[in-house]
Amino acid sequence: MKDEFEIEKVLDLRGWSCPWCILKAKSWLTRMKPGQILELYSTDPETLKNFPSILRNGNDRVIDVKQYPDYHRMLIRRG
Repeated sequence: MKDEFEIEKVLDLRGWSCPWCILKAKSWLTRMKPGQILELYSTDPETLKNFPSILRNGNDRVIDVKQYPDYHRMLIRRG
């Protein structure tokens, strides 16, 4: 099944640790237009756990999460 999302930017942070992953992703999001989607790859489970709650303070939202054996992928819509 093909994803229905139009990805604007891809950020591969596999191997990076939290909080650097979150800081880098937030930096990229601030340069994106509302409605655009950032595809984020990460290996740090803390990113998956903490990022959605950090985004609640603003308008950006995690709209999709997929977990793979070695990493996870999040799609984040710029608010």
